[in-house]
Amino acid sequence: MGMEICTYKHTAHIEVRYAETDQMGIVHHSVYAVWFEQARTEYFRTAGASYADMEAEGFGAPVLELNVKFKQPTRYGDFVDVETSMIREGLKVRFEYKVFVNGNLCTLGSTLHCMTKNGRPTRELPSGFSKFEFVTE
Repeated sequence: MGMEICTYKHTAHIEVRYAETDQMGIVHHSVYAVWFEQARTEYFRTAGASYADMEAEGFGAPVLELNVKFKQPTRYGDFVDVETSMIREGLKVRFEYKVFVNGNLCTLGSTLHCMTKNGRPTRELPSGFSKFEFVTE
C-alpha cells in the first residue's frame, strides 16, 4: 500500500523559554519532542479534529519512533515556527516537522504513530480525520 499525503499543513508559533535551554544557551535536544507534540496538537485542533475528540471515540496514536536532525541551534529569545504535515502509511501515521527561526530552517523531525482503536491497531481513522484530504503517492 502506498503513502497517503495529507494536503493540510499547519505552523505552530512557539516562544523559546529560558527553562528550555542548556548551560550554553541553546535549546536542549529533549525539548523538540515537547514542541513536536504541541505542534501536532495544534495541527489537529486548527483542522477541527482535536485529540480529545479522537480519544472520546476510543482512538489512540502511540509514538513508535522519534527522529530529530539538527541543522542550526535555537536559543532563548527565539520564536520558532514548527511546520507540521502528516503522511499515512497503512496502519501508521507519520508527522513531519520543520522548525524555522526567522525563516531559517533549524531542525527537521518526525514522529511515527500507530493508530489504535480501543487499544488495538486499526486502519480506521477518527471521524475528525474526514476533514483532511489525502493524496496517494
